Amino acid sequence: MRPHRTTPAPRRCPLRALAGAATALALSLALPATAARAEETVAPDTVVGEIVQAWPEAGPAGSTAEAGHAEAPLTWVETATGEAVRVPTGAVAGLAVGSTVELTVGDAVPDAAGQEGFVPARDVLAAELLQEAPERRAARVAGLTNQVTVAMAVPAGGQRDGATLAQLVAAVDGPVADFWAGETDGAVRLGVTEAHDWVQTTAGCADPTAMWNEVADRTGFEPAPGRHLVVYVSSLPRDLPGCSYALGQVGTGVAAGGRVYVRDALPSVIAHELGHNFGLGHSSGHQCDGAVETGACRTAPYRDYYDVMGASWSSLGSLNAPQAAQLGVLPASAQLPVAAAGPATTVTLAPLADRAGTRAVRLTDAAGSTYWLELRAAVGRDAWLAAAGNRFGLDSGVLLRRTGRMPDTALLLDGTPSPAGRWDDDLRAALPVGVPVPVAGGAFTVTVDAVTSAGAALTVVPAAGAVVPVSPLPEGGSAPELLAAEPVTAEPVTAAATAAAAAPAGAAATVPVAPEVLAVAAPETPAAQVAAGALLIEPVPAAVRTTSGAGWVTPAAAGAGLAALALTGWTVARKRVARGRDRALPPVPGPTCR
Repeated sequence: MRPHRTTPAPRRCPLRALAGAATALALSLALPATAARAEETVAPDTVVGEIVQAWPEAGPAGSTAEAGHAEAPLTWVETATGEAVRVPTGAVAGLAVGSTVELTVGDAVPDAAGQEGFVPARDVLAAELLQEAPERRAARVAGLTNQVTVAMAVPAGGQRDGATLAQLVAAVDGPVADFWAGETDGAVRLGVTEAHDWVQTTAGCADPTAMWNEVADRTGFEPAPGRHLVVYVSSLPRDLPGCSYALGQVGTGVAAGGRVYVRDALPSVIAHELGHNFGLGHSSGHQCDGAVETGACRTAPYRDYYDVMGASWSSLGSLNAPQAAQLGVLPASAQLPVAAAGPATTVTLAPLADRAGTRAVRLTDAAGSTYWLELRAAVGRDAWLAAAGNRFGLDSGVLLRRTGRMPDTALLLDGTPSPAGRWDDDLRAALPVGVPVPVAGGAFTVTVDAVTSAGAALTVVPAAGAVVPVSPLPEGGSAPELLAAEPVTAEPVTAAATAAAAAPAGAAATVPVAPEVLAVAAPETPAAQVAAGALLIEPVPAAVRTTSGAGWVTPAAAGAGLAALALTGWTVARKRVARGRDRALPPVPGPTCR
């Protein structure tokens, strides 16, 4: 069998708000054709190969492209000959990425990805696990734990842009390599071992596996543990069908290797996609209506601007505690565990970026849910928090996170929660000083006693004997084979009142937490245009998972041709009035394909 390959899920191309009548007509004509193709009767086939998944990424945070988020990865079975058969992700939810399976597949089945131009998925009639995903051990070459082959590619239908191979190599060997070496204390040392200039592929983004395989054949890349193929896909035209802003194969650990493509040489997006190769999901935000984690809540993909696995932008902050723990690079000496049945604990928390001392408090409730407290101070890799580059106005202070499931493996909770009506403008998340905050439905009460640039004093009081109703996380599954990155290009206008939003006044013994369901946020009426004609697009996903008691909620789409696309989420393009600091930012690029 061919060496391990994981198949990336192409990024979703967001529906453009206020599209012209001609575009709407084209969509309405194209969708029935796709549906007809999916309804064709196909004789059952037997397919043997590896389970491969990928997540399509949105554009940089702040761009119109970032608004649409895939709610599930794309999944393929890739055979030993490199052929790929796409299947519904839910049909193989119990099979791990990288495992070898035998599937019996039937007719094509309609789904959102097919409507966006991907090859239709085949119905899974039967499945058999032939071999578990093998453990990957990378061979070290010239002091590197992870070898990177980079290549420039123009996919079918594309044209070469102005990016250069030297720019791509410099990004990988410079800030990307420095980031992963620093955040893993040297456990990951990556570098470019081969570089290949522009190649033209006959495959397009609609079949990313074929495109990757074609580039691999042209460059001589052979998949193996610890080996990565990073392909820069030309950004022209921006709306090339099936093209995501970036796409990364999801691996099983830092030694798994994998494939990536990006349409931007931004270091943060390349580092993000390699994080997927290492097995990480997204760092997302979890917001509740005037509370830290109770009542009506939503999980907003990518909405953690502190972290590389959240939205991609110019700053690369420290890898957050739950993601570092998942990689196995947060040593026990850096963690203070606190159990639900333990005594009250006081701790002085060192800044996460210090790389020394107690840098994380790990809270585990009676149900096994894990929460993390970490201090973000403007030191080391997080020095940008006190600089002009902190254009989102992110807080220094103690942050509260929760370990999640794929695709959101780390969830940033809001320590100063806003009402639901102000969620979109609220990026202030640090816990307030001197205010007791209930965590895990009251299993713990956390008080930040003091915060300085050198450390934070915390008191954690478990609620002994409490029966804690733990907030259910969004439905997860096995790791997807491919994931995409979300870039940030402009800052949202944050409400002045956000910073003063009240945190819970005290700790209730037991606080019921609502179950989480999926919902879609309705688009907001566009506001004023900014100077020079550029639009500042708020980095708020259109489709978010919301906890309420309601079932599925989908917005009404204008026109029958758009109705099918509405189920996958809307692109919310929120025009914002530029403030003084906005004018210093470069113009926001046009919509990019996620």
